[in-house]
Parts: sequence; structure tokens; C-alpha cells
Amino acid sequence: MKNKDKALACLFFLFVFLFVLFTATTMISFDASGANNSITITKVNITNTEPDLHYVFITPASIDLTPGNTTKVNCTGYVYDLDGYADVTGANATFYDSSNGDTGGFDGTYRYLNSSCTCVEVSTYNASCSCLFDVQYYANNGTWQCNMTAVDDYGISDNENSTLFDVNTVVGIDVPAELDYGDLSVTQYSLEKGLNVTNYGNVPINISVRGYGGTTDSDNPDNLSMICAAGGNISMEHEKYSITGGLGYGSMVTLNNESTAMGFTIEVKNNDTAINHLNTTYWMIYIPASVSGFCNGTLEFVGQENPQ
Repeated sequence: MKNKDKALACLFFLFVFLFVLFTATTMISFDASGANNSITITKVNITNTEPDLHYVFITPASIDLTPGNTTKVNCTGYVYDLDGYADVTGANATFYDSSNGDTGGFDGTYRYLNSSCTCVEVSTYNASCSCLFDVQYYANNGTWQCNMTAVDDYGISDNENSTLFDVNTVVGIDVPAELDYGDLSVTQYSLEKGLNVTNYGNVPINISVRGYGGTTDSDNPDNLSMICAAGGNISMEHEKYSITGGLGYGSMVTLNNESTAMGFTIEVKNNDTAINHLNTTYWMIYIPASVSGFCNGTLEFVGQENPQ
């Protein structure tokens, strides 16, 4: 019986040992698992939000250019900024012929740049940016667009295009205020005088001309080219013109009171330094007998779009 008791005692102690070992192992594993589950809280403070340029438009919506001069065009954009309107620090814009694109340098015929537009408050979170352009009279007629970029205090930007709009056709010409033949005697021919006709529009034009004596009676009932203050008048048949220099009086065209095509087309100024937009006409006059003093008349030039 003693041996049996010893065996039971051994089994009991073995059971206790295994139980203690199992319990200790489980506790150690639990503690290790808890150490592996530590957490870290992450934080960030957003100090700037990007501007939102959400509407760009042009005024006037349809542009009529000014013959021989510039026309003011305003490209305006509305910007929303969650950091406040004052966070919008600037804007730039390109005003361009859509067929040529907005990339590249300034060209008066198809692209204008403004890098210093003005932005002002509309409300707490909204600003209005205005970009002005002085558009030349020879700018291409057709479809144009404005591309604007608004920038905030951090240098973050947003970009937006306006809708398409039209730059309209403009027809305009310019001629000198006077054509002075100088001091002449009766029965004398003047020297040939050049008179430039300049295209002040954005389409090729054909030129017509007519004349009348004096400065007010355009009906010209007496068919005169000049009225003389001290006596006598110069009839229409004595004043002549040509579109080619050096022909001589006898080969030139006689002026008349009906508007007559001169036979040439003036092209559009095609860049900022070109002079292809003017043509020279040539004029002479014969002074008949029995006239004296200062004489004057009027030449009326008309430009019409060349249908091509």
C-alpha cells in the first residue's frame, strides 16, 4: 500500500506542477500581448485652405473695338477662401484668341497678359479679382476667352477659364487732316503729293473716294473740286489721283463727286510693329485761269470690309 500511496502522491504533485506551469505561461503571454497593443494619438493643425476660383467672366460680354485706339476689357473672377477674403493675395490672367491658345507671350493681335490684377473684398470668405486689358483695334475678330489664376498667402493657386465670347469686326480708316498742294500760279500743275490711307480696323478693307468744293456742300451742285476765296473756283476735272506713284498727271484718275473704288485693299495690321496696314495714294491738281486766293475742297474716303 505504501508503494501505491507513493504513486498517487507523485501523480498529485505532477498534476500540481503542470497546473502551475500552465498558469504561469498563460499569464506571461497575456502580459506580452498587452504591451504590443499600445496606441499613439495623431494631430495636425490646418493653417491654410486653398482658394476656390469658381467663376470668371468678361465685361463687356461682346466686345466692340475702337477704331485706331485701344478698348478696355475687364476679366473678373470670384474667389472663395475659407481662410478669409484677405488670404487671396493676387491674381493674373491671360486674355486670348481661342484659336491661338493662352500659352506664350504678348501679341496685340491674339494674346494679352496681366500679372498684377486687383483683388477686393466681397464678403468674409469671398473676394473679387479684376484684370484689365487695353485691347488694340487690330485684335483678331472672332472667339476669345480669359484664363485667370488666383493665389493665396501660401502661394497655393486655383485656375479657371471664362466662357467663350466674341470680339466683333470693326471697320475704320484714318487719313491726314489736310492735303496741301502749296503755293501755285494759274496754269501750273502741282507736284505729286502722297496721302496715306490707314486701316484702323481688324479686317481687310477696300477704299473708295469722292470729292467736292469747299467743306460743307457735299452735294456739290457745281461739280467743283475747290472753292477759292478771292475769286473763281477749280472744277472737278482738274484734280486727279492714282494708287501708283510717278504716273504723271495725264495718266491719273479724275476725281468726281460719286464715291468710286480706288482699286486697292488695305490689309490688317498683323503685329505690333508692322506697317502693312496703310497704302499711299498720289494726288495732283492743275490751276486754271481766273482763280486766286486760298482755295479748299474736301476728299471723302470710305472703307468697306473686303469680302475676299
